[in-house]
Amino acid sequence: MEKKAMILLMAMVFGLGVLGCAGEKSLVKPTPAQILPVKVKVDSIERLNAIPAKPPYQATDVLVYRVNFRLTNPNNALAKVEDFYFEAKVEDGTPQKTIVQAASMPSLLIPASGETLWSSVDIFVYGGVLGAFITRGLDAGEGMKGAIRMREEFWTDLGADKRKFFIDGNITYSLPDYPKLGTVRDQFKSEFTMPKL
Repeated sequence: MEKKAMILLMAMVFGLGVLGCAGEKSLVKPTPAQILPVKVKVDSIERLNAIPAKPPYQATDVLVYRVNFRLTNPNNALAKVEDFYFEAKVEDGTPQKTIVQAASMPSLLIPASGETLWSSVDIFVYGGVLGAFITRGLDAGEGMKGAIRMREEFWTDLGADKRKFFIDGNITYSLPDYPKLGTVRDQFKSEFTMPKL
């Protein structure tokens, strides 16, 4: 009887070992033929302070906001974001727009078929707008007085949430486990209005 029990136990252990190995092989994912694009989405924009709606403004008045990005890796392999750079701009009547934030993120890894969130907080200072307007010629042909007037209109509109914001950026990524697939560089864009507090 003990011999039959021992044989039965060995058969079960052997069977589990075979099934376990077969199950392990079925979990192996195929080698990717190409890198699928890592998706960048502006998940949300958060305004962290109020701006007085009317002048007089102080040189130290600020707009503080946070941009939250969601990065999604559709690949069945680990993705490495090697470079992530973006500029947040505000419409100002010119094609170039006024840059209110330029930021980059250090390298990071995104798991296979996974995602990660990354946030950037920045402060836009009222006093710095005048220099930007003067150097870019945003003075309606009136020199310093025109630039000061345009800055006040611009800041008043920001306080009343009347200006559109734009995000332009670049992302560079690769699959470190498959270096022969190379590196991909993509651009992304987004448009939004500053949410009210």
